[in-house]
Parts: sequence; structure tokens; C-alpha cells
Amino acid sequence: MGIPSALSLPSRSAPHEIDNRSTIDRKDLDRVDSQAIRGISMKRVVVLGFCAAVLIVHASWSVYTQTAKPPGTLRTERVKGDLYMVSGEGGNVALYATSEGVVLVDDMFDRNHADILAQIKATTSQPLRYVINTHQHDDHAGGDFKMLPIAEVIAHRNVRANLSNIKQPYYEDTPGTPIGLPRITFSNELAVHVGGKEVSAHYFGRGHTSGDAVIYFPELKVIHTGDLFLALRAGGRGTAPARPRPPGVPVYVDYAQGGSFLDWSKTMDDMLKLDFDTVIPGHGPVSTRADVVKFKSDLETMRTRLVGLIKEGKSKSELAKVLEDDYGWRSTGCPPSPPTPGCLQYQQLDSLIKELGR
Repeated sequence: MGIPSALSLPSRSAPHEIDNRSTIDRKDLDRVDSQAIRGISMKRVVVLGFCAAVLIVHASWSVYTQTAKPPGTLRTERVKGDLYMVSGEGGNVALYATSEGVVLVDDMFDRNHADILAQIKATTSQPLRYVINTHQHDDHAGGDFKMLPIAEVIAHRNVRANLSNIKQPYYEDTPGTPIGLPRITFSNELAVHVGGKEVSAHYFGRGHTSGDAVIYFPELKVIHTGDLFLALRAGGRGTAPARPRPPGVPVYVDYAQGGSFLDWSKTMDDMLKLDFDTVIPGHGPVSTRADVVKFKSDLETMRTRLVGLIKEGKSKSELAKVLEDDYGWRSTGCPPSPPTPGCLQYQQLDSLIKELGR
């Protein structure tokens, strides 16, 4: 970008215009000239600084667009009544259609925004009104930034706090994706009433993160659990392990964002006090109350074994091998940092050992 002509140095070709001003002597002329040059220099600094800022923003956007992944194919299935589940990439999204608008639970990645809106349009003529986050991870809340201009985004207050001051390590599927902060937060419980229907958000405590919310559709007896419950087999996304394994679950305790393996089952105890029979999990197919009960039992069995191994004095490497061989928590080839897909559990293993070894 060139410097505008209006900021070029004044010409010296017509000194008479100044010399004819009898009230200005040579000292004054020198002072005027130096002040003009300083002013012009400052303007140049401002213009150059602005240009540099533009180049930095452009470079950052270029990096983001170059690393951005194409959106995956989404599909929508009816769960019950006017409640649907949108899946295909990232976390499962609940779509609740009412006569006065749509309530979404989660919004996948930033790149899925247009496709999610298309799924809404294909399901109902009503506009989107609310988005409720189950937690902050970008496979569930990555679309918040683009949702904020068209809907109210709601989350537990810890979600907003975590996103406002992200603790490391923190994995982002596509670094540089803009973060949208929820405008409405709650502490324990919040209800949305729209079109004669109710959707309530409940905070029962820590587990996957410090801001996990369970979303309840009381009329339908359905809950969306976020990643507090996953309809996946340990060792893979819905695939059977190569050999029989002891009871376990493919959970990820995000200690950096306030998660807790010890509190996880306590949180699920309160979740199970809700009157529901059908479950939209954070990942995986629509499930049942019995699936949640088994998941909790397997989580506790697995955790009890890990506590025993830690108290026996097993080393980190020995524990990592057990987790990989028996529960499918990858450690082989995983770097200590930065946060790496498939290695997130291993990369926070020190925090897990510290919590379970108390």
C-alpha cells in the first residue's frame, strides 16, 4: 500500500509564500518546518502501523483458510415428536422445532454452520431462536461465533469463563477459528419456553470439563448429555476392539478446563435423577437410559482399577500401556505437546495420576 499523496513532504520551490510573512523570522520558519516534518512522520508511522496490522490480519486469515477443513456431510433423524438429532461431524446436535422457533443444543464446528442452518430449513419453516451449549469444545460449540448474530447462545457460566481465559493445553480442531462467547449464562438450572414447549439446562457438576450441562426435554423424556455420556466403545468410535477388554469407557477428562474423573460419576448420579428414557449422546447413536447406567458402571470399574494401579506405585509409562492395551487410550507415538488428535487423553495423563492418586 502506497503513502497517500496528501501526506507527502511540502515542496520548497516557492519560499516566497513564507518569506512574505513579515511576522515570521528564520527561527520560526525552522520551527514550523520541523513541526511539519514531525507531524508528517507521525502520520507515516500511523499509516505504516495500520498497513502492518492489515497484513497481520490478512496473514492470520490466510493461515486459517489454508488449514480449514471442508465440512463433512450431515444427516438429520427424528428422535421423538418434533425433536431431531443432526449428526455426521463433531458432536451430536439436538434440533427442537416449535411453532415459534427452533432450539438447538450444540452447533458442531465453525465450518458446519451453513449446513446446520440448511438442516433446520429442511425440517421446519420456523427460525432459529436459541442455541444451548453442553460445553465449550469446538466440536460442540465451535459454531457459536456465527450463531450469535441470529440467535441467543446459552451456556453454563464456566463455559464462558473458560472460553474467556483458555487454559493450556487446549485442543482446537482448526486453530484460528473465531470464538463466540455465550451472551446468556446460568449457574445451576435454566429453562427456555418457546412455542408452548420447555427445554431446561442443568448443571450437576464436573466431569468432561467444569461446564458440562445436561439438556432436558421433559415433554419427551429425552436428554442431551454432551460428552458426559458417549455411545462409543472403548478403543474406537463404535467399533469392536481387536480383543476382549475389561469394562471401560472412551472418556477424555479435560483437566485444563476443569474436568474431573472423580466427580464424573457423581455428576451422572444427578443426571439419572431426571425422568428420561431416551438419550442424545455427545457422540454416537441415539441411546437409552440403560446405556447411560452401563456407561456409568463401566466408568467406575475402570477408574477403580486405575486408582489401584496408581496406589501400587505403577509408573506413568506402565499406566499408559495399560490404558492403551486395555482401554484404547492411545499413547504410542504421542508427543507430550501440543494437543494432538487421538493423544489428548495421554497428554493429560499426569493430571489424571495426580487426581486419582490422592
